[in-house]
Amino acid sequence: MSMLTAAVVVVGVLCLLDLLLSFGIIRRLRQQNETLRDLREKQSAEEPPIMFTAGAHVELSDVDVSGALVGFFSPNCEPCKERMPQFIEYATGHRGKVIAVAAGPAEEVADMVVRLGEVAEVVVEEMGGPLHNAFGTTGYPALCLVDDSRTVVASGWEMSALPVPATR
Repeated sequence: MSMLTAAVVVVGVLCLLDLLLSFGIIRRLRQQNETLRDLREKQSAEEPPIMFTAGAHVELSDVDVSGALVGFFSPNCEPCKERMPQFIEYATGHRGKVIAVAAGPAEEVADMVVRLGEVAEVVVEEMGGPLHNAFGTTGYPALCLVDDSRTVVASGWEMSALPVPATR
């Protein structure tokens, strides 16, 4: 009987020790989560937007961007290669005009023009071109939605920055 009591006491002590260690780990994970959240907030406050943000008005006379989904892509950009299929899928559900800007020399963006051309009007221009300047684009990929009054509704470099498209 004394062996059984000793075993129960040992198991109880081990369970108590495990419980204390679990609470310590949970507390440490919460501290790390708060530290990461603070770091992300600090970084997002320091990073300039990749293009005009919501509420900005787009001034452009050559191309009608009213109600358009607009995407800027570069052939040398890894995130662009990841976002392009997502952009194409999103564009198929977009009710308005879709404009894709392929940034770079024509020979480098040829494949991009073909892929984007399935769902969008494709414009090829270098950084600093008229569309880049009209949208304040500073990097790639840059994505935005413009309303009928040429005001940016949403923008960012990830598809999650854009609202869920309405179905056709």
